[in-house]
Amino acid sequence: MALSPGEIPTGAKQRGESKVNSVDRALVILEYLGTQTKEIGVRELGQAIGLSKSSVHRILQTLRARGFVKWNPDNARYSLGMRAFEVGCGILRSMEAHTVAKPHLEQLVNALGETAFLGVLDDAELVYIDKIDGRRSVRMYADIGARRPLHCTGIGKALLAHLERADVDRILAAKPLVRYTKNTITDPDVLRQELEKIRRQGYAEDNEEIEEGLYCAGAALFNYSGRPVAAISVSVPKIGAQNVQRDRIIKHVVQAAQEISAKLGYTGRPKTSTIG
Repeated sequence: MALSPGEIPTGAKQRGESKVNSVDRALVILEYLGTQTKEIGVRELGQAIGLSKSSVHRILQTLRARGFVKWNPDNARYSLGMRAFEVGCGILRSMEAHTVAKPHLEQLVNALGETAFLGVLDDAELVYIDKIDGRRSVRMYADIGARRPLHCTGIGKALLAHLERADVDRILAAKPLVRYTKNTITDPDVLRQELEKIRRQGYAEDNEEIEEGLYCAGAALFNYSGRPVAAISVSVPKIGAQNVQRDRIIKHVVQAAQEISAKLGYTGRPKTSTIG
C-alpha cells in the first residue's frame, strides 16, 4: 500500500536536507515496512513512498546497521528487523507495568494515606507515568509526564541500581550530578556505593535529596526477564516519615513492588551487574 505524496516530508528529494528530514525519511521507511507482510526491494520501496532509490538505499544501510531493518541476501530485499520489535515491546512493557501497577498504587494510598507514584526511565531521566494523591498532598510538583533526575529520587535511584554497569557509567558520565539540597549526592563514586546498597536491600530512599522536607521510598519493578521496567514510590512530608512510619512505608512499597513484579512474570532473578 503506497503512501500518499502528502505524507512525505516537504523537499524530501532535495539534496542537502537537514538531519530532521533525514530522521523523518527513516521513520517513513520504518512505518511503511511495518505495513508489509513480505520483503520489499529498494526500488519498490522508493516508488511506494516517493523517495529516490539512492536515498532509500542510504537510509536502509543505516537502519540495517542498527538492527531496525533486515536484509535478505538471497533476494536483496528488506523487512523490519528485530530491533524495531524490541523498541515496540519497550512501550508494551511500560504500558503493561502501568496497567498491573495501578491497583497496587491505590492500595498503597489506602494503606498509608500518602501519595504514590509510578515512573519509568527515559533518556537518562525519570518520567512519572502515574500518580495517586494521598490524603496529605506532598509539595513536590510531580504530575504525570513530569521529568525528574535519577540520582536524587526514590524511583530514579531504584531504577539506576538495577541497570547494567555500562548503562550506569554512561548516565553518570553524561552530565554532572546537580545539587538540589544539602543531602543530594553529587559524587558519582558515593552514588555508586548508594546504588549497591539499594540493590542489596531491595529499596531506595530519597531523604530530602531533591526537596527539603520530603521523604520518599521507592522500589523497582521487574519483568519476566528480570530487567527493571519501572519503579514505584511513596512520598511523604519528612515529619511524617520518622521511626515506625518510615519502616511501614518501606515495607508496603517493597511488598507492592514484589507483587507487581510477580504479575509481570518476574521469578526473583534480576539481571544486573555490580555497580561499583
